[in-house]
Amino acid sequence: MYYLISFATAVLVSAMVTVNGNLSAAFGPYLSCVIIHVVGLLPASLIALVRHERVFAVRGLRPGIFLGGAIGVITVVCNNAAFTGGISVSAMVALSLFGQTVASLFVDQFGLFHMPVKRFNGAKLIGLLCTVAGIACMLFGAKTAVLPVLLSFLMGVTLVISRSVNALLAKKTSLFVSTWYNYSVGLSVAIVVWLLSGLFTDIPLLPETVGAVPVWAFFGGLMGVVTVSVQSFVTPRMPAFQLTLVLFVGQVFTGLMIDVLAGTGGSLQEWIGGVFAVAGLVLNAMLDRRAERKNRLPGKTWRPNEEETERC
Repeated sequence: MYYLISFATAVLVSAMVTVNGNLSAAFGPYLSCVIIHVVGLLPASLIALVRHERVFAVRGLRPGIFLGGAIGVITVVCNNAAFTGGISVSAMVALSLFGQTVASLFVDQFGLFHMPVKRFNGAKLIGLLCTVAGIACMLFGAKTAVLPVLLSFLMGVTLVISRSVNALLAKKTSLFVSTWYNYSVGLSVAIVVWLLSGLFTDIPLLPETVGAVPVWAFFGGLMGVVTVSVQSFVTPRMPAFQLTLVLFVGQVFTGLMIDVLAGTGGSLQEWIGGVFAVAGLVLNAMLDRRAERKNRLPGKTWRPNEEETERC
């Protein structure tokens, strides 16, 4: 059940990359980030109001648990800046997911954010190298600057951190309270970044011409509410690396389909690279499953609990 929900979310995330990127092309990376958070905060507030969520009953919680939205601003800015840097959607998604893979391995290795510890072993290195080879294949021959590549990778790292922090807040409060704080804190930080960009960069606060922006380009914030809520729900219920695996499969191949439909990529080389990248993660997921079976006590009859049954 959780895997199916995560896969559907992955498809939505890949579409959101394109939606937010088109908004950024019209308004710039910083103002578009503000717009995305405004659009996301409106439905998040409405849901919290209808459900009578106690969004301000958070006394005693550590301040750091509310930083998911602030970290999410970095994710959105990286997404917008990388998209306008000329990188294909599939390559951008693949690099982002590679960043998620690396970050998830650290989360699993050290049990960060109160996640279960899953040690990295030498056998996993083979799968990781296979993933790297697949991403390299997708990027080979592409005229892509270094900055969009780094921004796409950073986007993945911050996404894992943001969703993990949001999941902690959801555990302490509720799923919808966590989503509301993600967008309210994120909007506050986005406005500050936008105002500072006008002081220290040549980017105008309000572009004189924004072109004919399609209506669907403003839906990124709404799509974000769905993805943040769903990821906050499934993150504590799935190992970080396996969650990244499902997101990787859904996002990479959705990104390739978007490139095909847009006529900006989706070559055979990119599809082969995507297969190799996914194969590496599948191999590591199989090694995780094998390690779990070995760790079970000998002679003990194992029966899946309710949560594990839902995952199947």
